[in-house]
Amino acid sequence: MESEIWRVSTEKIGSLEPFKSERDMESFLMNNPAIVGCWNPESEIALPSLIRQQICLQTEKGRGRLDLIGMSISENNYELRTFELKAGDIDPASVEQLDSYLKGWKLEQSSKSAIRDWILGLNLEGIDENNVNEIIDHPIGILVGSKFQPEAISRAIQLNIQGIRLARFKAERKSEYFVIVEDQIGKIVETSRKQWSWKDLVDRGLINASDNLGISHEGIRLVAKADPKYLDYIATKRVIFNDESVKVLLNRVEHIKACAPESECDWIDATLESIKKRESLSLTKATGLCFYAIGGPTASFWVPTPWWIHEKSGKSLEHLRNELFP
Repeated sequence: MESEIWRVSTEKIGSLEPFKSERDMESFLMNNPAIVGCWNPESEIALPSLIRQQICLQTEKGRGRLDLIGMSISENNYELRTFELKAGDIDPASVEQLDSYLKGWKLEQSSKSAIRDWILGLNLEGIDENNVNEIIDHPIGILVGSKFQPEAISRAIQLNIQGIRLARFKAERKSEYFVIVEDQIGKIVETSRKQWSWKDLVDRGLINASDNLGISHEGIRLVAKADPKYLDYIATKRVIFNDESVKVLLNRVEHIKACAPESECDWIDATLESIKKRESLSLTKATGLCFYAIGGPTASFWVPTPWWIHEKSGKSLEHLRNELFP
């Protein structure tokens, strides 16, 4: 019989601590919206922002302010998320405060109108004048704090309010911080859709690596292929336009720049330079360039998979990806 001898030592490596203030929490989340689920998992460009701060509204006790409000995309569904931040403990009073804000939101007109315009301005796939009000009228309330009192959790569950624990871990030996994020009530943090790579589609026999992917609109067709150097990449899916498509895009540079808003000129200029060098592009940037060059089937290119058609099967990338994860 084999015996093993272990020496175990205990050493403190750091400690958890709350953020110093709600302003610090707000600033952190504004710069890292994916932490609270306000992101677009199909987009490789950090534009447009899916989160806003300090939204005024009327409550039974007077004027109030929602700390943050954002759009979440989860399992093909959109939801409007409202956040109340607390640097200290989340107690029952915190729950009641957010509940009063949610009740006040139902009666709010001015802020709701501004948020409606903001959401439509995001040009998100599947959101339009027909369904935006339904999203706005049913926001999800979420409390964010470093510690949740048991009574607060019970009350939040009764009111269908959700919660995230957000704290900092300070290392003992280095002036370095890590952020701890975990669901306390409901499922908020894990909102990403299942990730995939070109190789996944190839291995399943859904495409060949050399197959054409096309975007057609108003009689103009642009064609690209998966970049063979990046077949196994999940975070970045890259494509290479064929020579004919490169000519079309470069002949329409003035049209592209005239159609694109000024806020997007930087990445467009860099992308056009890559086109001239026959370099591959991220799928999202390639789709955005197509959109400004020839228009497109929808107003949004931030979710690129419905745009590209696998020409051999006639199926969109959205369709093929869904076959990976039935």
